[in-house]
Formats: sequence, C-alpha cells, structure tokens
Amino acid sequence: MASYSRHYTLHVTASVVMTMVFPAVAVWLFGAGYAPFAVLSVILALVAVFRLIKLLRYPISQTEMMARAIKNNDLMLHIPETDDLLLSQASADMNRILLSYRRDQNELETRKNYYDRILRVMTHELRNTVTPIVSLTDFMVENPDAQTEEDRREAISIINSQAHNVCSFLESYRQLTVLAQPSMTDIPVARIFSNLQTLLKAEPGAERVRFETAGDVVIHADSSLIPLALINIIRNAIQATDEVEDGKIEVMASAPGGKPCITVTNNGPEIPESQIEQIFMPFYSTKKTGSGSGIGLALSRQIMQLHDGTLTCSSHYPYTTFTFQFS
Repeated sequence: MASYSRHYTLHVTASVVMTMVFPAVAVWLFGAGYAPFAVLSVILALVAVFRLIKLLRYPISQTEMMARAIKNNDLMLHIPETDDLLLSQASADMNRILLSYRRDQNELETRKNYYDRILRVMTHELRNTVTPIVSLTDFMVENPDAQTEEDRREAISIINSQAHNVCSFLESYRQLTVLAQPSMTDIPVARIFSNLQTLLKAEPGAERVRFETAGDVVIHADSSLIPLALINIIRNAIQATDEVEDGKIEVMASAPGGKPCITVTNNGPEIPESQIEQIFMPFYSTKKTGSGSGIGLALSRQIMQLHDGTLTCSSHYPYTTFTFQFS
C-alpha cells in the first residue's frame, strides 16, 4: 500500500472508474451474447471494488497508526510524506500533531524534573532553617528553669534570625513564580546596553565590563525582563572575576543567520562540566554562604524561556560564556 501513497488520488480515481464501468460493460456483453467476456468484466469489477476498499482503508490505517503511537507514547513515529493531492495535507497535519505531542511530552518531562529538583532543594533548605528553631524551642519548653534572662534573649534572637531566613528564602522562590508574560516589542540591543552601562556605572568591578554590538542588532523582547536577565549574568561575571588579575567581561550582541544572540564572556574560574546544568537550578549556588540567593541564573533562564529563547553556558579555561539565544 505504501507504493500507492505517491499517486493515491490517481489510484482511487482509476478504481472508482473501473468499479462503475466494468459492471455496465458486463451487462452489455452478456446481452450481446459474449458471456465469457461478461464474466471476465464481472471479475474485473470485483477486483476494482476490493482495490478501492483497500485504498480507502489506507488513510484510516495511517490515522489509527498515529492514534496508537500517541496512546503507546511512541515518540519516533513519522507518517510518510507524499506529493499526492489528497494525502499530502493529511500527512503533514498528522506529522504536525505528532511533533506537537512530542514537544508537549518533552516539556512535561522537563518540567517534572525541574520541579522535582526544586522540591528537593526547598525541603533541604527549609529543614536546615527550621530544625534549629525546633531544637531550641524544645529545650526551652523542657527546661524552663535552667535558663537565665540572657539565655532567653539569645534564644529569641536566634529564632527571629531563622524566621527571617525562612521569609527571605520564600521571597526568593516567589520571584521565580510571579513572572508575568512578556510584553513584546522590537528593541535595539544598543539601547539596552546603554541603559545597563548607566545602571552598572556605580557598582564595584563595572569597569571590567565592555559592551559591543556587531551591527544594528534588534531583538523582539520585553524591555524590562531582558535587562533583568542580562544584569543577573553580568553581576555574576563581575563577582567571578573579582579575584582574577586583569579580569575581563565582554557582552557581545550579534545576529548570525538573522537570529539575534547576546553572549556574556568572562575570564573567571572555569565551571566544572558536572555543574553546568546545576547552576541553573533554583537556590543552587557556588558562591560563599550568604553571598547569593541562588536564583539569579534560574530567573534569567526562565525569562528566556518566556521569550521562546534559550540561555546556555559553556566553560573552558580561560573563558566562561553565557549565551542568550533569541528565536
């Protein structure tokens, strides 16, 4: 049946014609006294009918195959493409459905893994913060007379500090979950760079940052979210080069193949390959304790995902590069 798909319309038309013509020819031949030829015409008419039924089953079988693939989570099926007038659009539509299904399945799996990791991190962080509170309050309840006023003040101070840590942690998480859908406009990257230079001017280490554009690069993006994503990466790069002699940070905009991209490159310490994806996980941080919330990179990647773009990292001594790729 696959051999029919290329000229399916022609085969169906021929079968319909034969199904209609041969019975009429058989009647005429029988009436004219040519019984053997009449029987042959009847046989040919039956062959044409069976062939037509088989042809009409072909698109149905393709649809059933697509339905089974979706039901069995078969992400590799591809409906054969054809130039045929009747089948070409149907085949293209079915392949689009399968492609959309594959994308949805991959996205669901990615999101599941993402939120599983967030849940593990949140559980770990909350346990570490709450456990000292529980231990301290248990001791205070069980030994009310063994504490001086100064002990109680110190305990309350510790509890207060830990409670603030919990609030700070939850506020960091809230920032990841309340991002609005971007309001898209065409923005010259040179304007974004100019604003970022002004914003960073007073910050220590800003003199290490150099902005460049290869031509008049324009991105279709949210004018407030993209600078936020960029400044997170640039500030990380400034911190990464704080202890590097002759530290340098280059922010470059270009549009190879017509697709805009912005790279942020620094000559700070190399990021181990095993940590490349982990650094984008919320609350994961390679900085010293207390020097970062661990959401900057996660927030920047989420902003790029809202723009149907990507944020990736490559690190090979002596350079680490973060790439913002726009669609």
